[in-house]
Amino acid sequence: MRIEGLQDFGQLTTQKKQQKEMKSFGDVLKEFVADVNSDLKNAKEAEKLIAEGKVENLENLMYQIAKSDISLRLITEIRNKALESYQEIMRMQV
Repeated sequence: MRIEGLQDFGQLTTQKKQQKEMKSFGDVLKEFVADVNSDLKNAKEAEKLIAEGKVENLENLMYQIAKSDISLRLITEIRNKALESYQEIMRMQV
């Protein structure tokens, strides 16, 4: 007994996977910046809760603050490397 249409389903899922894999560098960078921004907002909220004394889980709040710090440092280094690369390209003689 053959069920029609299952081959098409397999092709659709393969196409969706390929579309997800083919994100441009700009799209990935935009998503990363949005994630870093979200992390920074969460850290600010965590700091506010700690300052107000409304701490239910200090470990989780400290985790959010540390995560935002690491994310900010990483995006700063990415920016620095991108600027260095741009400057190096501009120094090249054609």
